[in-house]
Amino acid sequence: MPATVDPNDPKHVRDGHASEKNKVKLDEASIGRAFGPVYLKAGVQSATVGEGLWIGKSSLNIFSGKYDMTPRDSLFVGYGRDSQDYLAENEKTQSRLLKFVDYQHHFGSDAMAGIYLGAQQPDRYIGVYGETPLIGKLSLAGEFVHNTNTDKPDENHNHYGYVYRGSKSDTDGYFLSLAYGQAKKKGDFRAAVNYFNVDQNLFMDDGYTAFDDYVTNDGLLGFGLVLDYMTSNHTKLSLERYWAHTKPVAGNVDRDGNELPESPYYTTYVKFTSKF
Repeated sequence: MPATVDPNDPKHVRDGHASEKNKVKLDEASIGRAFGPVYLKAGVQSATVGEGLWIGKSSLNIFSGKYDMTPRDSLFVGYGRDSQDYLAENEKTQSRLLKFVDYQHHFGSDAMAGIYLGAQQPDRYIGVYGETPLIGKLSLAGEFVHNTNTDKPDENHNHYGYVYRGSKSDTDGYFLSLAYGQAKKKGDFRAAVNYFNVDQNLFMDDGYTAFDDYVTNDGLLGFGLVLDYMTSNHTKLSLERYWAHTKPVAGNVDRDGNELPESPYYTTYVKFTSKF
C-alpha cells in the first residue's frame, strides 16, 4: 500500500500550508500574431527588459507587444502578473501587478541604447541601458535602474513586503560588463568581467532579475569573472567566479531593530545550459 502524507503534519507544513517536494512550472504557453510592424502576444511567456537587471524571467503571465517603429527603433510593452510568484501562493490579491514600457534604439548592427519605465507593486522603476563594441572582439554593456518607491511595506505572514525597512533613501543598482568574444554557435568562447553595485531593497525579491544567482534583495557590490564556451549550437558550458559582498542601506532594520550585516559573497558556479 503506498505511503500517504497528512497535510496537517507539522513536518510537511510551512507557514500553515502544506509543502510540496515537486513542482511543475510552465515557462511558455502563449499565442501571438503580427499586425504589420506590431507583434502582440498573450499568455505565459518570457520577457527581458533592458539588459535584465530588473526583469529577465520566464513564466510571466502577461500581455506583451513589440512595435518596430523604424528599422532602428522599437517599443516593447508588457502588462500582467506572474503566476509563479511565490508572493502569490497564499492570496490572489498578492499576485503583484507588473507593467513596463521599454524603448530601444540601434545605432548599428552591434550598438544600441534604451530606456524603460516599469512598476511591480508596490515599486516603480526607471532604467537606462546600452551595449557597444570597443576594439576588435571587445565590447561593453551596462544598465542602471532606480526604484522611486521609498516607502517599503513591512513583510507580513505571507512573505509579502521587505524584511529590512526604515530607510527613506533612494535605491539604485547598476552593472557594467566588459566582454571579449561571443557565445552564439559551437566553438565560440566568451570571457567577461562584470561589476555590480546594487543597493539593498532595490527589489522585494530576486525572482525576476536575470542575475538572480547572485543579485538578491540584500544587494551586491563587487566583481565577477565569467567564462563561456559553446559546446554545440544549443548548449553552453559556463564558469563564474564572484568576489563581492552584500550592500546594506543604512537605516534599514528588521522587526527586532537589527541592521543587515555586510556579508562576503565569494562564490563559484559551473553551469551547463541548453536551448531547444
